[in-house]
Amino acid sequence: MDCMNKLKNNKEYLEFRRERSQMLLSRRNQLLLEFSFWNEPQPRMGPNIYELRTYKLKPGTMIEWGNNWARAIKY
Repeated sequence: MDCMNKLKNNKEYLEFRRERSQMLLSRRNQLLLEFSFWNEPQPRMGPNIYELRTYKLKPGTMIEWGNNWARAIKY
């Protein structure tokens, strides 16, 4: 909370927020987890194309879903 209190009194930050609010239509935050069977991507040279996917999982634990996906994926 100390950080937030300092920001409330920071004129540069308040000006930044005011300007940003004129450009921002909406905002949504997400917490994401990676599955343990996918390694973190390694840095690569050149222009790269990445595929972004979203999955909506049914109720259950991430461990259960990760294990099911790991069995289904063929490398």
